Amino acid sequence: MQSASLESSIKILTLVGAMIAFLWGAYQFLLTQRGQADTRRIEATRPFLDRQLKLYTEATQAVATLATSSSKTDVAAATARFWSLYWGELALVEDKRVEAAMVQLGSAIKAGQTGSQIQGLSLELAHACRDSLAESWGVQQWRNPHSVEAH
Repeated sequence: MQSASLESSIKILTLVGAMIAFLWGAYQFLLTQRGQADTRRIEATRPFLDRQLKLYTEATQAVATLATSSSKTDVAAATARFWSLYWGELALVEDKRVEAAMVQLGSAIKAGQTGSQIQGLSLELAHACRDSLAESWGVQQWRNPHSVEAH
């Protein structure tokens, strides 16, 4: 009788072991699939993220020139680039914060503001771009540590 009981126990333990091995394998498979899905998502969004970074850089460079340059030629070129970004390419990748900062700058430029009047708005655009990139790229360390949203 004892050998039958031992035999039953061994069969049960074998079955439990097989189930644990199966469940562990399924868990590992799901983890791998999730990791591959994340990799595919990142690769699929990479062109957008690269374009966003490029256009945000161009916008902040144009506005920085407007805020700091005394060269009429440089200011004219930066103004032209600002409006080109404003009415076109930037709208493809900007979020609401960057859009709002660009609208403020557009209003200031239309009002004839220059130099130091544009400097604060230039910084606001740069900060909005940085925060937008932090969110898009998923790197919260890029956010402004002093902003309310960062906490």
